[in-house]
Amino acid sequence: MSGPEGGRGFARMLRVSILALFLEAALALVLGVVFGDAGRPEPGEERVSALTLLVLPFVPLLALLPAAAVSALIVVPTVRLGETLAHRAGGHPVGWQLLLSAASGALLLPAAGWWGWSVGSACITVAALLTRPARKGYFVRLLLWGTVAVLSVLLLGGVGAYTGVIES
Repeated sequence: MSGPEGGRGFARMLRVSILALFLEAALALVLGVVFGDAGRPEPGEERVSALTLLVLPFVPLLALLPAAAVSALIVVPTVRLGETLAHRAGGHPVGWQLLLSAASGALLLPAAGWWGWSVGSACITVAALLTRPARKGYFVRLLLWGTVAVLSVLLLGGVGAYTGVIES
């Protein structure tokens, strides 16, 4: 792409993919705390310290750097390459982007096994599908829906903890 829109479109796509991966990391952290072993103390260990509760909201911020790296190296090139392949070889860009997302998720196969490959492919696919319309300026809409999703998870978690469905 040439012209001034090319730079703005790339920057917009990069911001959206970083936001999508960041929201996925935050959701994974919330699900890990609620349903995983992180909420259960080891025998002889204290339950939760005050410092842990103070630091816990800032832990997802550590995911911003890997999200930026994965976005710049994998997600945005997947979106652009999928559009280029659709233009040259035919077909829908979404099909090419899904194929490329699965292939790029295969980079995790040797390190993380089949579960890591499936989770990595799903995360990259969701980020790529959300990044695709970002070139047209839907960043604010994604930001609003992402905020609604995070607040919904927190609200449902609070309701679940209050009603006793989720044990604290």
